[in-house]
Order: sequence, then structure tokens, then C-alpha cells
Amino acid sequence: MKLLAVLLIGVTSGPALAAGWPMYGHDLRQSRFNAGETLIGSQNVGSLHQAWFLSTGGPVTATPAEVGGVVYVGSWDHNFYALDATTGAVKWKVTVATPQGDSKFPGIQSSAAVANGRVYFGDSCGYLHAYPASGVGAPPKAPAAMTLRNRGCGSNGSESPGFPVDLGGALPNPDDAVSTDIFSSPIPFRPTAGANKGRRMIYVGAASHQDSPCIHGALFALDAMTGQIVWRFDTVPASAIGGAVWSTPAIDAVNDLVYVDTGDCVNNASSGLSESILALDASCAGVSVDGTCPSLPPVTYPPGALTPGNPVWAFQAHPNGELQDLDFGSSPNVITDAAGTPLRVGAGSKDGTYYAVQAGRGPGAGQLVWKTTTSVAGPAGGFQGSTGFAYGAIFATTFSGPEFAVALDAFNGALVWDAPDASSSVSPVGIANGLAFAGDNLGFFRVRDARTGASLFTFQTGGPIGSGPVIADGMVFVGVGVRVAPATPETEGIFAFRP
Repeated sequence: MKLLAVLLIGVTSGPALAAGWPMYGHDLRQSRFNAGETLIGSQNVGSLHQAWFLSTGGPVTATPAEVGGVVYVGSWDHNFYALDATTGAVKWKVTVATPQGDSKFPGIQSSAAVANGRVYFGDSCGYLHAYPASGVGAPPKAPAAMTLRNRGCGSNGSESPGFPVDLGGALPNPDDAVSTDIFSSPIPFRPTAGANKGRRMIYVGAASHQDSPCIHGALFALDAMTGQIVWRFDTVPASAIGGAVWSTPAIDAVNDLVYVDTGDCVNNASSGLSESILALDASCAGVSVDGTCPSLPPVTYPPGALTPGNPVWAFQAHPNGELQDLDFGSSPNVITDAAGTPLRVGAGSKDGTYYAVQAGRGPGAGQLVWKTTTSVAGPAGGFQGSTGFAYGAIFATTFSGPEFAVALDAFNGALVWDAPDASSSVSPVGIANGLAFAGDNLGFFRVRDARTGASLFTFQTGGPIGSGPVIADGMVFVGVGVRVAPATPETEGIFAFRP
């Protein structure tokens, strides 16, 4: 164990607090840290055992959401599930049709967000869905037949008014629709200023289904109650392709900003705002779609000067023309001080480097503060699973190593620890009560001491893990199965653990 610094982790005392996990990164800042979880800790993590397992007909790479005793998660088997958190019993499920033929990514990869009495998620057909959600997991009314839509996409169940929304069909090039996938997970927020102040919004990215063909990447802002697209930020100009948003945006509520990072396209030179971390005004950005942002200036792209305010700023990790497919796929983290004031926004790239830039607005915002390389770069390398922020550190896994599980000082990038027993991983991390949770590509699910990286619990799931672990209400939930090699048998479904 390489331990280079000491993390100061406070121990919560007093009665246990109920603590759910309502969205991909737990919270708007994408911390992947459940500060309210006290039922699982160093005192009992070694006694974790399987509480239940639900076998699905495909991999589960989405991070589950847990709210009110119900686990919400989608699968590559085309089904979205609402499960009893205690028993794993299926309360209800709905089915989506995503007919991409020999698709590598069928069904659902997008993680759910529970907000506004609804559960939101995307699918690999380019649609954003919303179903009624409640603490008791009330089932939607499902018709006997699936409702088919554009491109043969479809779903059953009674969705919330205005949903589903065809985001692929809302991109500027009509040819992009058939190749759009919503890997990104929806994030709810009410802007605190501007033309859409107080409006219930949902932010979600669009990416290419398999990079062949490649689409124009974008971030969408929608009215969470009606499904109306409010604005769309195109990450590349109309003359280019790429700039995929397959990560999940983060929200800086103090500065009313949406942070999003971008990828590029396999076998195509990067262009526009590809391979970048962007700050967008939460109320109005990009191009106005519903007319509530009429005074937006047109977006301009590198190598030219950016349009002032649209985006608010952009940090580009590599100059345009890069050909190695060095996406940002790990979602941004908002790094705060002890009082919750945003100081930095950081993200890990497939180039093996974690970049931290100054957060907020004004002088210095968007400027690089530090960067640390822990992994070999490559199209399938570096950081792919989303990183987390807690206890003054960034916790991460990497695909290509040599450091496969690490903690970095969030304020200067120094290596705090790396775990020599770790393996290649695309799993996001989960953090709670002094513990760091993650899976790996060999099927091992591990819990580590967040201070030192020492392994405290290991479980072999039988399949590679691309899902992020959720620690909520004294239980742990994680999906399993990635189907990297279709001929290789693997476990596919959802595990739950408890002490």
C-alpha cells in the first residue's frame, strides 16, 4: 500500500440517519458521497453479505437510485425496474424498444434521477423518459402493447405528460437521430437567476451510439414538468462531428452553472469544444429552443475566440486535431471547501489525467489549477468510471493503470494512496462513512478504507462491474455485467448487500 498523505475523516456520532441516493452522483455536485449514511462503517463493513440478487436479461451498468425504500435502475435487457430495496422484489417494470440491430449498447445505460415525483432516465434510442415515482413504488399503468415512435423506438407504461422526449430527433442534423444514445444521466435543478429562474429543469447529454456514424454532441436543458426542450448547447459547429456528452453534468448551485465535459469521435480529429470541461449558464445557454432565452449570442468555437458568456468558459485538455479518442467520460466533480463553497471543478480523462480547474465565474474561472496523471492514455484507457469527492480527496478507478484505484488530494493533486491489489476498472466509485466502494473488470466488488486504501471487503460477483455502487439506508446496491466479450459467460443483474 502506497500511503503518501493522511486524510482527516470525521466520524459521525449520534443516531443513524436515513439517507437515500436519488441520482447518478448522489447529489448535484456529482460527489458520489453519501454524508448521511452511518449504518455501514468500518465497524461492520467486513460482515457485508449478499442480501439479494436480481438476474436480468442483460448487463446493468447504470448506477441505481434509491429513494424511499425503492431502487430504480435500467438494464441492457430493455427493461427499467422499480425494486423493493429490502427484498429485491420487482414492484414494477417498463420496457423500452431500442432496435439498433447488432448494437453494442442495447436498452438502457443511463442512470435514473428521482425528482419532482418522477423518475427520469434516458435510453439507447435517444429518448428521455419520465414515469411517476413514489416512496411506495406505485406502478405506472402499462398498456398491453408497446407504443412505437420514431425510428422504431418505443416504450410501455403511462409516462408523465410530455414524455418521452426524442432528443436524437432534436439535434440540428436530422441524420443524427438514428445514431443517438443517452448514456448521460439526467440531473434536476432550478436555476437561481436569469430568464428561467425557479423553473424545474432537467439537464442531460447526447452522444453517438457507437461512434459509427458519429453525431454532433449536445447538452439539453428541458422543462422537467412538461418535457419541453428549453435550450440546447451544441459542443461542435454544424460543419463538424463529435463532442459527445456521454458523462453526466454537475451543478454549481452557488454560481448557477452547469458543468459538463465532452468526448470526441473515434477515427476523427477532435474539433469544436471536444475533450473539454465547459461551464454553461443554468438558465440560458447555447441556442434557445422554447423562446425563453431570446438574446443568446451565437456560440463560437476554437480555434477562434469563444463567445463571451456562451459558454461561460471552456477548458480544453487537448488542442483540436487530436486523433487518440481521449474523451472525458468521467463526470465532473464540484470541489468545495468545508463551507460548501465551490473552489474547483475537476474531471478524469481517457488520457489518464485528472484535471482540476477554477470553478465559478469571473477572473480565473476555467483556468487549470492542477493536473495529475495516474494512468496510461488510450481510446479505452485512463479514467472512465466517474470519480468522487469527499474528505478533501478525489477517489477514482482507472482502466489502464498502473494505478487502478487511487485517492488524490483535491486541492493540489498529490497522490494520497494507491491500492496495489486493484485491477482494471470502469466502475464509478461510491463513498460513505469513511469507506470507498468500487467494482472492477474481473468481477470483484471491493470496499476500502478511505484514509489508506486498505481493502476491508471483497466479493466476487461473477461478472465485470461497470455500475456505480450506491450506499443508502444501511444497504449497498450495484449492477453487474458489461458484455465486453459477448462469448464470455457473465453474471448480469443487480446485487444488494447489508451487514
